[in-house]
Amino acid sequence: MAPPRPYAEPLTPANLPDEVRALLDATPLDEPLRQGRTSRVAFALDASGNPIVLKRSIGPHLEVIRREHRALYSLSPLGVSAPEPLLYLERPGSFGLEGWLVTRRLPGTTLEEALSAEPDRDRRTSLLTDFGAALARLHATPPRPGFGHPDWLENVLGVAHRLQPAADAARIEQLRLERPVPVVPSLIHGDVFLDNVMVAGGRVTGLIDWAFADVGDPRYDVAVATHELTRSELEAFVEGYGPAARLSAEEAAYFVELALLF
Repeated sequence: MAPPRPYAEPLTPANLPDEVRALLDATPLDEPLRQGRTSRVAFALDASGNPIVLKRSIGPHLEVIRREHRALYSLSPLGVSAPEPLLYLERPGSFGLEGWLVTRRLPGTTLEEALSAEPDRDRRTSLLTDFGAALARLHATPPRPGFGHPDWLENVLGVAHRLQPAADAARIEQLRLERPVPVVPSLIHGDVFLDNVMVAGGRVTGLIDWAFADVGDPRYDVAVATHELTRSELEAFVEGYGPAARLSAEEAAYFVELALLF
């Protein structure tokens, strides 16, 4: 889906809200070449020289940045490896109501990039094992009371329909009917593709893009995290996560299809 027109416009100091601009030093904004579909992102430094991330979303994607804001503020006291939220605001803009989120920037590069650049098999294995362990720690973290939706799967299907109106409604209904036998729900990230995992020094430093965090089926995270891994890479991940990461082919296919609705 092509991004709305405002997402093609760079973020500059001139188009930042005053509250956001007040946090920054004089260093120019740095926008990554790869932008997301639901927000415009820029990297910057705060007044003390610490790296931070700016996000702006508008229109139907305002729901996404609102969700991430709520999730980060709820997760922050839990010690979860997530960016610290610094500021959230909404204001009228040229293209309608827009949301702005400012967080600390986690160190490192994405696991996707790190694996692509790492030729050493042992170091790749170590990265994936650490990733599995990090995801297991998240799933073992008790959520704050009141966080999450009573019916996680129903909420996911509803969000997918709102964000992707052109999605096949019949297939969404079929996914509703084909839901796997439930397991004990846990705190989940909800979007744990390899480009949302940050690593530095051979270790996972945290996860980014928490808009779909919830209390839901941990198999969803595992399926998304591992669906592009080779057999040996999956074994490395399982070593860190534990045997519960061994999903059936049917479970893995179901949860990956669910994730790809977005």
